[in-house]
Amino acid sequence: SNSSPACESNPAEILAIYREEIRFCEKCSLHIGREKLVFGRGHVAAKIAFVGDFPSQLDDKSGEPFSGKDGALLDKMITAMKIRPEESYLTQVFKCRPPARENPGQSHMDACSTHLKFQFSKILAPVIIAMGELSAQYFARSDAPLPILRKQVFSWEGRKVIPTHHPRDLHESPAKKKEAWEDLQFAMRELERQ
Repeated sequence: SNSSPACESNPAEILAIYREEIRFCEKCSLHIGREKLVFGRGHVAAKIAFVGDFPSQLDDKSGEPFSGKDGALLDKMITAMKIRPEESYLTQVFKCRPPARENPGQSHMDACSTHLKFQFSKILAPVIIAMGELSAQYFARSDAPLPILRKQVFSWEGRKVIPTHHPRDLHESPAKKKEAWEDLQFAMRELERQ
């Protein structure tokens, strides 16, 4: 019989413990002014993960990624992909909300990527949808703008990454909704290949 404690072999539990451990993370300056660290939600056995760039104001209050209308729209997108919510995992590259109108820099990215890599050491998802320009740039290891990174597949930690628009950018722009749906259909074909 396996004598190791149950939690050692339980990825969901390991992530819950890790989330607690980093709740008050001060690895970079983004913790200043943070209300809550936003870790992630969903299932470790998810087939697909949606990774945004940074928490919204609402996320910062709730401690959950993709809160409010962004989350409602993302749920619709996931459902349209014929994926049940429990088959997905949601998180963000940056776990803390940056100060208003300030984009996180490389030092923030280096600090937060430790958390992201740990998360994905426990989450199976072979396909990641990178939502928003900063998220796309992180996974693509590029500073090219989103329109250039879209329609490409990048490899990260043994996963396929497909960039698209962030739900918050779709509320204002119907044209982007059409593009996002094309990206998600592209991702669905990638998933079928897994």
